[in-house]
Amino acid sequence: MKTQGTQIIQEPEPIKAVLISQTDLESVLAKLTAETTKKWLTLKEAASYLRISEISLRNFIRYKKISHYKIEGKLLFKITELDKFIEQNKIESISDLVQKSVNGRK
Repeated sequence: MKTQGTQIIQEPEPIKAVLISQTDLESVLAKLTAETTKKWLTLKEAASYLRISEISLRNFIRYKKISHYKIEGKLLFKITELDKFIEQNKIESISDLVQKSVNGRK
């Protein structure tokens, strides 16, 4: 910080660079790729993916609202089926409904 007469001038923060080795970068990218291409999720992971509690997910299972698989007592979920579940629960906006009615008349 410098003072010029009665005015205080703040100097900008120096730019900080983070250096990462190619090996570390490849490792991070491999982990990210593995997570994004994962096909099956556990109950905890599926609840997190849907952004709901595990209890809510268990209720969906109990009332047969969501597909799941059970192997040796462990619940598994396909990401593609979770995505379908989300899509099936779409609540249409007024503009969607108006567009449907307009297209329906043609």
